[in-house]
Amino acid sequence: MKAGLFYTFLFLMFLMAACTRIVANTSYTYNPSTDFGQLSTFGWYKAEVPKPIAGSAGSQFNLLLDQRIKEAVASELVKTGMQPEAETPDFLVAYDIAVDTSQMVNDSYTFPSGFGYSYSYWYGYRYRYTTVGLPNYRPIQSLPSGTVVIDIISPESNQLLWRGYSQANLNPTSLDEERINLIVADIMAQFPPQPVR
Repeated sequence: MKAGLFYTFLFLMFLMAACTRIVANTSYTYNPSTDFGQLSTFGWYKAEVPKPIAGSAGSQFNLLLDQRIKEAVASELVKTGMQPEAETPDFLVAYDIAVDTSQMVNDSYTFPSGFGYSYSYWYGYRYRYTTVGLPNYRPIQSLPSGTVVIDIISPESNQLLWRGYSQANLNPTSLDEERINLIVADIMAQFPPQPVR
């Protein structure tokens, strides 16, 4: 009996260690004045593509990774009863993966103070939405490399309403669909946020 209990405990420890390697340190923040109960349809935030940096290889945007992340996010939203809507969605979704930019110099693209941006340097895409009113907001460049960020934006005010992220150490060249799905599911489990009563 004791041996069976020991092996069960050992199995659970290995399982917890495996889960920790897949998804770790997930957090979120949101604008407390937002009524998330009114949101039922979603679309994708239109990204801006800046000019490539002179002498660089240009954008390294990975269409397959983009597709997998978007499918994973959409799947999680649909599970909560949200529906995709291209024309007039209640909210827009954007995502990002933080990359190490310490070795990169980019003086040709500046960001207005208080604006969010996405796809980091790896993809070369940018978003411009305001982050005012979001407590404990952390810009993408302050997060560890490999952090996956998912943003919810108001289409009317262009304001960031919710940000969830996981310091999952995802390599942007990885196309591990199962791991991407687990990371996204872990982040989206926090959306919509439940107000403190």
